[in-house]
Amino acid sequence: LQSTLLRLQRSGQPEKSGRERICEANELSEEQAEEMLLQQAEAAMELTASSHRMLEVQFDSETGFGSAVTRSFYAEVARSLQSRGANCRVPMWVEDDSLGGAGGGGHLRCRSGLWVRPLPLGPAREDAEQRFRFLGRLVGRALKDGFIVPLPLGEAFFARALLAQPPPRGAGGALADFARGLRRAEAHFIRQRQEAGYAVSEEELQSWRRSQGQAPDFTCRYLSTPGASVEPMSFNDYMCLIGVSFLETGLSGVPLCPEGAEKAVTVDNVCEFVELAHSFWLDEGVAAQLSAFREGLNEVLPVECLSAFDATELRDMICGEDTVEWGERELLDHLHPSGSMTRASPSYQHLVAVLLDMDQGNRSRFLDFVSSCPRLPPGGMDSFHVDVFPDAAGGRGFPRSRACANQLYLPSYRSKEELRERLHEAMHGSAGHHEQEQRILAS
Repeated sequence: LQSTLLRLQRSGQPEKSGRERICEANELSEEQAEEMLLQQAEAAMELTASSHRMLEVQFDSETGFGSAVTRSFYAEVARSLQSRGANCRVPMWVEDDSLGGAGGGGHLRCRSGLWVRPLPLGPAREDAEQRFRFLGRLVGRALKDGFIVPLPLGEAFFARALLAQPPPRGAGGALADFARGLRRAEAHFIRQRQEAGYAVSEEELQSWRRSQGQAPDFTCRYLSTPGASVEPMSFNDYMCLIGVSFLETGLSGVPLCPEGAEKAVTVDNVCEFVELAHSFWLDEGVAAQLSAFREGLNEVLPVECLSAFDATELRDMICGEDTVEWGERELLDHLHPSGSMTRASPSYQHLVAVLLDMDQGNRSRFLDFVSSCPRLPPGGMDSFHVDVFPDAAGGRGFPRSRACANQLYLPSYRSKEELRERLHEAMHGSAGHHEQEQRILAS
């Protein structure tokens, strides 16, 4: 055999398909279902890591299998790894601050991509290492078999994990900016004194630093935003107001040094605080997890073969295109009217207009609906196509799809608005793999 068939169980009742199920009292909760999928996927990746056969996935109680179901498997595992609940149980990623708002829902969102949650030594880090090793195996298997794992990882993740690039300098917030400015100003002060023929004592340096801490322009220089006014306040007054100490965020979390919770950040030690925080967030606190990811991937394919790519190329190759970009020309080129449908058909023209109007979230939903993956493959629209058929048997019900063949079936709608409404309901009422006979919904 040229492939290995992996059979996985889904939670819930057999007649309901995938994430379309409604969690009822006698079914597993959403969190339990996510954890069950991740546990099965972890076991499967461990068993098949060294296999040279292509992996195909089939879910119990569902008849479909093949590339679309396997693609859906990678998408569902990625979705589970991105969920807030899974991240609470096994801390892999830095939590965003949206608390589920702004479209975040139950999944983490970050403008610059997910980043590894820094952890101290202990059971939580051991669990995270195990899960990152699984993620490495999953990514390796997907790469080997020609799939993607649509996690929104950032370029920094691949730069550190696969290209062994050092942590970036110059990152951070207001305190990091203040510390850099303080270092530059201190070096300039020392140079001026030496050029004037004076030696600079430690007492004189401390006095100069404290004068910098008392300058009333800290908030205006480091905390102001365009179009907003802030109350002028010195560094010292601001530190006293919010109570920053040697903890991972300055206000909470893991101590960065012994008795860090009791050690206040002052103008004399702010540079030390920034160095310790930088090391924890970008080096010591994440090195073990990144190493586990690399080791897991290396079990499936040699990591060295990826060294020819840069971080952006690796992200697109492994996770898919970061954004879903298309214009009218791209849609006309890659939405192929089939059967009796032509480019002049009203339904086809309405579809193109509706897709052009979609925001990023709904574009990802559409991709998931027709292909079982919410991201474009490497190459973007040039590597993607959908065959659009008329659905005479559908009345004016909902659109339906055959994800295994990238096929979309459209009933005849009277207007663009009606198509928009029906497509929106179809996309948001289901996800993952769709078998054609299961996608006929009552209007």
